[in-house]
Amino acid sequence: MTELAPRQTAACDAGGFAALSPALSPEVASWTRELRTIWTAAGVSINRFAGRYPVDKGTLSRYLNGKRVPRDHWFLNTLLAIQAEQGKEVSQEVRDHLTELHLEALKVAHPHEYRVRVVSDELELALVGQHEAERYARALQEQLAERVRQIEELIDQNGQLRAAWDVDRTTMAAEKDRLRREIAVLERRLRQAQERTAQTERRCRHLEDLLNHLQEGFSGDSGEFSDGDSGPGGPAGSVSDLPLTDPVSLAEMLGALRKVDARPQALALAARAVAEVSVTTDPGDAAKLLEELRELGARDAARTWAERAVPAVLVTAPSEVARLLEELRLGAAQDLALVLARRVVAEAGGTADPGAVAKLLEQLRQLGAREPARTLAESAVWRVDVDDAWNVSRMLGELRKLDQSSAFVLAERAVPEVNATNAYNVSQMLAELRMLQKQGLARALAERAVLAVDVTNGFNITQILQEMRRVDPRLALALAERAVPAVNATNALNMTLMLGELRALGARHQARVLAKRTVQVVDLTTGMAELLVELRRMGAQDLARALTERRIPRAPMLSAPRGARPTTSP
Repeated sequence: MTELAPRQTAACDAGGFAALSPALSPEVASWTRELRTIWTAAGVSINRFAGRYPVDKGTLSRYLNGKRVPRDHWFLNTLLAIQAEQGKEVSQEVRDHLTELHLEALKVAHPHEYRVRVVSDELELALVGQHEAERYARALQEQLAERVRQIEELIDQNGQLRAAWDVDRTTMAAEKDRLRREIAVLERRLRQAQERTAQTERRCRHLEDLLNHLQEGFSGDSGEFSDGDSGPGGPAGSVSDLPLTDPVSLAEMLGALRKVDARPQALALAARAVAEVSVTTDPGDAAKLLEELRELGARDAARTWAERAVPAVLVTAPSEVARLLEELRLGAAQDLALVLARRVVAEAGGTADPGAVAKLLEQLRQLGAREPARTLAESAVWRVDVDDAWNVSRMLGELRKLDQSSAFVLAERAVPEVNATNAYNVSQMLAELRMLQKQGLARALAERAVLAVDVTNGFNITQILQEMRRVDPRLALALAERAVPAVNATNALNMTLMLGELRALGARHQARVLAKRTVQVVDLTTGMAELLVELRRMGAQDLARALTERRIPRAPMLSAPRGARPTTSP
């Protein structure tokens, strides 16, 4: 806080501040001291401030004496804006520190107003997100309209140029197909943007409902408001009459209550709502509500919701089902998780995503459901897509822990077909093949990768060189020959790792060539110490000196007048 104004007792006396009451809580006292510092730095009197802004002198006096903590961020922002106008703008770190002190003081002094402030801030962020989603949807609609206009023009040209159809039809048909593909992509993105807009709108409504209940149920500075135990004649702010629609709405409402430390109210709402909220077929939505109930510690409510949700959810989305299995397991509902697991094996037979299968296998293994997991594995290895090396690696890892025979089947399928362009993904797959002791398959994949892998990313290349060195050093040397001239050498940390791997591989010539490139183009802002150490380990002292000179340029030599004695600058 030293950048706001110097802390001096004399400055406070000149400002007319009375000593703070010893009865103030530590949080309020800390906030008030910093507020006085900001006020002094702003150089404004109470009378002038009250005359310029909509706040009375009595309220300002209570703020500065710690008898009242402002609820909104307007007061702090206004003082900081006054300082900025005077050329004394504070850094973002100081602003964040002041905001944190303000919230801590408000939480202790006025708990209910703290809750209202947190929900108001959440609502403000949600509104920003809603506006951004609407803007994105409008942009997509404009792009879609433009593509439709273009394709209509092409159709019109097609009619006008029918006489030259034989010459132009291939080009025009290709262009029409391209535009139709773009339209399909834009339509999908537009649907996603519209759903995002609808979600943000729902979240804004939930936060507005909660904010209304908090404000209506507030009774003075005591920080008390009803907890949902009151009957029909209870206070207007009771959470027992909060509107409920679906599990996601309920989860968001419970999360908002938990964030404002209204745990009793959240538990009261959960106890009633889980028996009334509509059952969903979406396992992701069911898992979201279970997660929130678990965070609240509402075990009975979570059990009630799980018993209602498990029979109803569909198991056609394996990744979401895996998330639901995890929540059931963490929520001590393993019996229901096992019921769902048996349904997954029986009904989710058509998934082709190896990443989703890997998630399911992991959850089944952690549940101890080894037989259902083996049944799923035996069928999945023949039907999953094997083009994504990362997801295939994840599935191989789960199969290795569960049933190595199924892992061998998947490995045999994947090695000839997997996309071998991503160096990091291929390195993970090589590691899994090595742990399966399938050296022949690992070598076959490495041979494909030497020619196919992208060699521009230094970190990724280091990972695959390390794995190739363990599989076949000759293939690693061949890849090094490809990578050294083409890799992006601007990142010092990545180059340090790659030079170290080339040194371990015994590729001294390639390491020297890469080091020369690196010294010329590397970004000097980060990672210099590590790179210099690696250059010295390589014995490239000349390159280390060149890099040091590039980092700290020598001052130009000025010729002194004849007869003058040389001097040393202080």
